Amino acid sequence: MTSPKSINQFTKALLLITICCACLIGLLQTAQQQFEVNNLVWVSLLYYVLLSYILFRITYSSITKDNKTFITRVYSAVGIRFIFSLSPLLIYLLFSPNKELSFIVSYLLLYLLFTSFEIYFLVVNLRPDFKKTDFDASK
Repeated sequence: MTSPKSINQFTKALLLITICCACLIGLLQTAQQQFEVNNLVWVSLLYYVLLSYILFRITYSSITKDNKTFITRVYSAVGIRFIFSLSPLLIYLLFSPNKELSFIVSYLLLYLLFTSFEIYFLVVNLRPDFKKTDFDASK
């Protein structure tokens, strides 16, 4: 079973990174003379927050299970994230009359940021387990 402490840490970190992204998007929207930011970026931010939280819960629930289950869920989460991330972008590119490069770039940057964040958080939580396993194996 997942540790509520780890999930709370992830939720707090996710909230912090979301606030930072929201501030950056807000700053870019106020400086529209140089950067034009589409309002769909706010929807994208919310979409990635929800997607990250759901996929983290799915992945993190397998930490206490065997290695095969954990690896399967991590790879599945990466695949699901990839498909669920590219699908809205593909829909935007196919059906939007005006294809704004600023939205496409910001959408892909959000994808990279939230994917990196989730992987980093999983690795940080797993690092003590690897050290403990390595120490036990050296005896």
